[in-house]
Amino acid sequence: MKISNWSLPIENKLKEISKIKKMTSTSREGFSNIVAEFESDIDIDEAVRKVREKVDQAKPDMPDDIEDPIVQEINFENIPIMLVSITGQQSLVRLKKIAENLQDEFKQIPGVLDVNISGGLEREVKVNLNPARLQYYKLGVNDVIDAIKQENTTIPGGSVESGNLKYTVRIPGEFSSIDELKNVVVKTVNGYPIYVRDLADVVFGYEEQTSYSRLDKKSSVTLSIQKRSGENIIRIADEVKNILEKEKDKFPAKTSYVILADQSKEIRSTVNDLENNIITGLLLVILVLYFFMGARNGLLVGIAIPLSMLISFIVISMMGYTLNMVVLFSLILALGMLVDNAIVIVENIYRHHQEGSGLMKAARDATDEVGMAVFASTVTTLFAFAPMILWPGIIGEFMKYLPITLIITLSSSLFVAYVFNPVLSSSFLKLNEKTSLLPGDRLLQKLIVHYEKSLRWTLNHRKTTLWLTFAGYIGIYIVYGLFNNGVEFFPDLEPSQAWIKVDAPIGTRLETSDKILRQIEKRILDTPDMEHFVTEVGGVTDAFDFGGGGGSPHKSQITIDFLEQYERKHNTFKTLEKVRGELTDIPGARIDVTKPQEGPPTGSAVEIQIKGEDFRVLEEISNRIQRLIRNVPGLTKLKDNYEKGRPELNIRINREKAALLGLNTAMVASTIRTAVNGTKASEYRMGQDEYDITVRFSKDFRKSYSDLLNLTIFYEGEHIPLANVAHVGFSSGLSTINHVDGDRVVTITADAFGRSSAEVLSDVKHRLTNFTTPEGYSLTYAGQNTEQAEASAFLMRAFLIAILLIFFVLVTQFNSVSLPFVIMISVLLSFFGVFFGLLVTFSPFGIIMTGIGIISLAGVVVNNAIVLIDYIQRLRAKGLDKMQAIIQSGKTRLRPVILTAVTTILGLIPLTAGINIDFIGLFKGDFSKFIQFGAESSQWWSNMGVAVIFGLLFATAFTLIIVPVLYYILSDAVETAIEKIKMKLKPKSAPVTEEG
Repeated sequence: MKISNWSLPIENKLKEISKIKKMTSTSREGFSNIVAEFESDIDIDEAVRKVREKVDQAKPDMPDDIEDPIVQEINFENIPIMLVSITGQQSLVRLKKIAENLQDEFKQIPGVLDVNISGGLEREVKVNLNPARLQYYKLGVNDVIDAIKQENTTIPGGSVESGNLKYTVRIPGEFSSIDELKNVVVKTVNGYPIYVRDLADVVFGYEEQTSYSRLDKKSSVTLSIQKRSGENIIRIADEVKNILEKEKDKFPAKTSYVILADQSKEIRSTVNDLENNIITGLLLVILVLYFFMGARNGLLVGIAIPLSMLISFIVISMMGYTLNMVVLFSLILALGMLVDNAIVIVENIYRHHQEGSGLMKAARDATDEVGMAVFASTVTTLFAFAPMILWPGIIGEFMKYLPITLIITLSSSLFVAYVFNPVLSSSFLKLNEKTSLLPGDRLLQKLIVHYEKSLRWTLNHRKTTLWLTFAGYIGIYIVYGLFNNGVEFFPDLEPSQAWIKVDAPIGTRLETSDKILRQIEKRILDTPDMEHFVTEVGGVTDAFDFGGGGGSPHKSQITIDFLEQYERKHNTFKTLEKVRGELTDIPGARIDVTKPQEGPPTGSAVEIQIKGEDFRVLEEISNRIQRLIRNVPGLTKLKDNYEKGRPELNIRINREKAALLGLNTAMVASTIRTAVNGTKASEYRMGQDEYDITVRFSKDFRKSYSDLLNLTIFYEGEHIPLANVAHVGFSSGLSTINHVDGDRVVTITADAFGRSSAEVLSDVKHRLTNFTTPEGYSLTYAGQNTEQAEASAFLMRAFLIAILLIFFVLVTQFNSVSLPFVIMISVLLSFFGVFFGLLVTFSPFGIIMTGIGIISLAGVVVNNAIVLIDYIQRLRAKGLDKMQAIIQSGKTRLRPVILTAVTTILGLIPLTAGINIDFIGLFKGDFSKFIQFGAESSQWWSNMGVAVIFGLLFATAFTLIIVPVLYYILSDAVETAIEKIKMKLKPKSAPVTEEG
């Protein structure tokens, strides 16, 4: 089969548009589809306008007889947000009618893009022609169609006047019963009428089904609901459920519905977990403050949390952001840091007041003393997150809320610490003689004694300390390199749904696909923790494959809904592995067990693009690659997009013979289409409903190859055999032509299951290390590999930019190069904790989550070092020698350093550990899931939490021990070196001689 690639002129024009990230095209017989993927920072309306302009410019280079190209926006969010499956002891016609009524209701919901129906039956009036009778009466199919069209009509005849009245004239001719249709006269021969009933069997029956739907093996009709880009899933889902609750009372007896694949349920659960974690973290922080500072002082510090949150919510709301999962996690990450500034300032005010200053003076002097250090430490944290705002691409659009939220929240906490905390402390702070009796204070007093001894030892054994630190640092890298848990791009979450995708060979009949699906249904009935499953046979098409038309009888899918996580008894990863094992030996189709993708769309785990000119060579290369990588552990859904055409009967018309007999291609094709596919002649109205009247050959005359050979074309009273003017033969060839950025491409894709995507891709690359392609052909890795490489490169750049910005702030504050260098060492020291945490928690290194955690640490861990060194400098300025200033500063700043680290860590522990105390449920009186372990949100964010918790834990220890040692060695090193250089460069004065 020859496919005309009409897309080339448009592709060539689209290449002129800037900011197109990737352009793909698929051309089939009679249809071409081009998808242009733009960079995420372009305005979508502007992009659509530019595309329309280029398409218009390409039209002169395209064939004249093609339809005008359609330009439309597509979005990765335009996927079904839920399935509604209707079942009951009713006919499929009745169930589909119910579904159609619901479809109309759902489409009225603001934000709903489309609602599709699968399964059910549609009534139609079938006029099944007998070709032998047509030949006997010397009539053609068009005679029957025209007769039905002309008789089934109501025509207004104007109006007539009679006396004082004016009458409207109407000629009603629409069929009121099937008998009227049967009695339509097609033609009169020798005074005898030929009725439709003489030529055909007329039946008020059902359209041929294009799809089947079953819920838990029971026949059903399923609605698939899509939302528009940017719309609120929870609101739409709630409105759908409200409509269903209202309409279910109108359902016939023993008819019910089930909602499956409800994305809003997962989002609501995640948001609920994050809200509970915020409450848990808040309570833990307040408890720690009380433990160390007492009720009154703890309250003065703790007030920073609600005030900072309130200001943050106001700013976030003004910016038009909603409380999505990334914003909520950002609030949890910031939760412990919100009190850092308040702790430093309030603790310093308390110390000044304890030393004899009045409250007002203590508040003023203490704030002045640490104000600059607090400001610098906050700015360094903000600068650490600032580069991430510029994160490009889809992942950047997904993660940008984190730096924005943190910058807003921490800026709010700085404002509260500067304005509210000193004012409140000057009025309500009170010396408490019982402070020394607090468990936290007693613990700190003991800790200070041991800390002073340790600090003196390290200062007196500086080389030993640094060598031990260096050895430990190198050691953790070696151990991590040997025993790490691999790398992941995005966290692989335990699924709450599963998909069984079934692809039979192109051309497979719907009934054959259904037999395969029924085998699968039998085998998955005992799947653990399965709540419901819905089967859709045929009609399962790619959400981004526009214009393909109709359903796809060879494509089917089973959607499995699992119980809520707290109700499950098994890990769903293991459950899916079990399901996959049970379906391996079903012949006749490729069966893939997979799960929905979490997070932003990043493409397949494995995507290999093979470029070249000859599709037969591309197919051969694709087959070789698939044979090499097929048994890679964890590789699933391995396939390519090379499609050989479905089996076809090609009818080649001999134009010369046809013309000699008075026929043309259109006349022949029209007769064949009516005979095989049917032609809509008119509509049969019954009450408010309308049903198609379809004319076609009876099934017995259109079921085989020989029936086509016996077909005749009616022209001017004669039936001309099709065999006289055409050749009928079998064919199957290339079905599609695929381009990527203008190159002919066959793309191999696969997903990862049971292993991280990075590990699977690494194994695939290893298998293909020595793979060679013919000259002129090449292979490249795309999909998640490209996104991962881009994300890694950006995070590395963001980290380096953050380090430079932080260093710049420190140089400005301390007016020194050596002191910022000493402080920045704490960032490197935090890596020890990150890798140690990943090892002991058996967590993989997350490109995104761990990467962001490391960047976050860069801004957080320097805070304590800033406050510590700033105070050392102040003490030295007062005359204390270096050793004494370091020890005194360490003892004084131990309390705020420990408190700020502990509050930040405790704020993250509930989420990282997956401990969810359902406070929201308690407020509503629901005690069913009071405490949960392994909450879904923790699977997503725990990697980042591990990086921050362990990194901060070790960085705090190193800040208190190693940073003072480095300060002792390096603080005056630059100045001393400069003085020595000056001394060397200073010209020697001439010797003085005595004159006698």
